[in-house]
Amino acid sequence: MNECFKQALPVLKEIEAHGFEAYFVGGCVRDYYLGRTINDIDIAVSATPEEIKGIFKQTVDIGIEHGTVLVLHKHGQFEVTTFRTEGTYSDNRRPDDVQFVRSLEEDLKRRDFTMNAMALSTSFELTDLFDGRKDLLNREIRTVGCPEERFSEDALRMLRAVRFVSQLDFSIEKNTYDAIKRFASRLSHVAVERMTAEFEKLLHGPAMDRALTYTVDTGIAEWLPELITDSVVSEVKGKNWRILKAEERMLLLILTGQYQDIKAVLRPWRMSNKTIMNMVLLAGLVGTRKKRLFTKADLYYVGLEPIISAEKTAAVLENRHYDEKKIKELYNSMIIKSRTDLVFKGTHLIKWTGRSGGPWVKDCTAAIEKLILDEKLNNHLSDIRDWVETEWLQK
Repeated sequence: MNECFKQALPVLKEIEAHGFEAYFVGGCVRDYYLGRTINDIDIAVSATPEEIKGIFKQTVDIGIEHGTVLVLHKHGQFEVTTFRTEGTYSDNRRPDDVQFVRSLEEDLKRRDFTMNAMALSTSFELTDLFDGRKDLLNREIRTVGCPEERFSEDALRMLRAVRFVSQLDFSIEKNTYDAIKRFASRLSHVAVERMTAEFEKLLHGPAMDRALTYTVDTGIAEWLPELITDSVVSEVKGKNWRILKAEERMLLLILTGQYQDIKAVLRPWRMSNKTIMNMVLLAGLVGTRKKRLFTKADLYYVGLEPIISAEKTAAVLENRHYDEKKIKELYNSMIIKSRTDLVFKGTHLIKWTGRSGGPWVKDCTAAIEKLILDEKLNNHLSDIRDWVETEWLQK
């Protein structure tokens, strides 16, 4: 049995001991049958939130209006959600109301895709009312019931389908695909932040290129902030993008599309300023790499990880070999790797020169850094002092 299931099992059995039904549901069941790593356990029960709180001593109301209670157990923390049905989705995001029910079937009916609508009992018997196991074997993404109804309830499910294509390397079943094409415009009602979260997960997947193709072909791309076009996707598909991390893949899309203003592209995605500034930095480094090799000074002032990211992205863009080993060897050969490695401080320079502080301290420090990086000066206090007194003061 998977370790995550083992840890949660006592919680389910305790619920059953009080006369209620309890099942593992959703993504953890899907990933169990796919042999994927299980990160989160979802538990669905016939007990109401108040009944769950009566069973366990320690609970937290994290979404009690939707039936979810966090159970604090000696084996961990587990989200327990009451079987429920849902009303209309007037905001294309959340149900206007939920009703707690005692029926597992009613609960599974409301879920998005068949692969996410399976349940495992404490004896590991599978409840699969919508052939989710079959769809897993066929590697297909299919909605539970009528796709038009599922996408009318929450339009984000269309982008979730494409995200699952990327993560699982699945195809989208024809009726589901056709419904996405018809309903793609409903994404205009979905908050950009929610779409960005799904898109960032899409970028992590091993089948990103396939998912991006679906994004364009279904019309979803038209309702996302500017970035994904047919020409960009076609060009990226022919490159070795799989060696890149998610943020590097985003950068690859931007640079492939030859967008000049990175900030203007990313702001509509509502990404954090930190993410945007990091992307601007990496884009600048890729531009530098197109002109020359990276140097010790680049590594010193920027850091190893950004340089490696830029080196990889540039290699993919230019369809050339990527050799991380050379960069790491260059980095490891450096006497100083950051300013924290310097044996002196600005106060030393002021004392040695007898001058008042000012911009010259920064200039002098930069000159010393360059000499040390070029191995023309040792990072020893006495050697640096001699240079300052005999060279810098003589300027």
